[in-house]
Amino acid sequence: MHTRLRILLPLIAVSVVVASAAVACTDGALLASGPASSAPTGRGPTVGDGSRSASADAWGAPLFVERFDGKDVDPTNWWVYDKPNAEPFPRSLARATVAGGALRLTGGFDSAGRDLGAGIANKMNLRYGRWEARVRVERGDGYSGVILLWPASGNWPTDGEIDLLEAINGNRQGASSFVHNGPRNHVEWHYLPGDYTQWQTIAVEWLPRSITFYLNGVPEWTVTTPAIPGAVNPIPSTSAMHLALQLDKGCTGAIPCRNSRTPATVTMYVDQVRIWTAPPRLTG
Repeated sequence: MHTRLRILLPLIAVSVVVASAAVACTDGALLASGPASSAPTGRGPTVGDGSRSASADAWGAPLFVERFDGKDVDPTNWWVYDKPNAEPFPRSLARATVAGGALRLTGGFDSAGRDLGAGIANKMNLRYGRWEARVRVERGDGYSGVILLWPASGNWPTDGEIDLLEAINGNRQGASSFVHNGPRNHVEWHYLPGDYTQWQTIAVEWLPRSITFYLNGVPEWTVTTPAIPGAVNPIPSTSAMHLALQLDKGCTGAIPCRNSRTPATVTMYVDQVRIWTAPPRLTG
């Protein structure tokens, strides 16, 4: 169900040292974005049912909040994918836009007849933390809405991958979460119920001994380190990770192909992202 090699990036350019929240930057020239906008500010959490997440409250104030209130994707905080001839997941800069207070990742054919997806990746890398996004995906076979954490090292599958959401079915009724880890790509997964054409808030808390997934502030699934000595550890631990938001073109792997019912365009909307560093009391 998962789609390999989703993120063909250079090493993402920002790393965060959790203890001090110090940020070091280098250049990463492959991806492009629009003009800079003002830095995002936090305005309090919104989850799908309008309530606060008790788990999020326990983590304190988020380190990063994005509301997509500007006119473009902010290049200070995000890389925008721009490889329209890549295979198996071609993506275009022009397909990642901001309007009406939401990020819009739109799949469809361009003027050259290429079927394209879109995606952006956050420039903040953390080893352990909490990531949250509020999302909805339009109906239409041929595209998968994806929210994931990808290793800063780019060393997949050894350094792992955490998929908060993969909505591959064109009707968007139900989705899945995945955890990958290790050189043999140990995989665990969980079904997420719900109608993903409607706004849903997806979150994950990644800690040294557990990964917990939340849907609208309610814990859905927890993966833990094994109690049996020598068993495979499903928890990634060898690289910091960053958040990626993607609408991936289908007709590859488990993602269905376009068909006669697929609209001309299919859009994934994200109107909020929040990121927390893990408190020391949870990582010790």
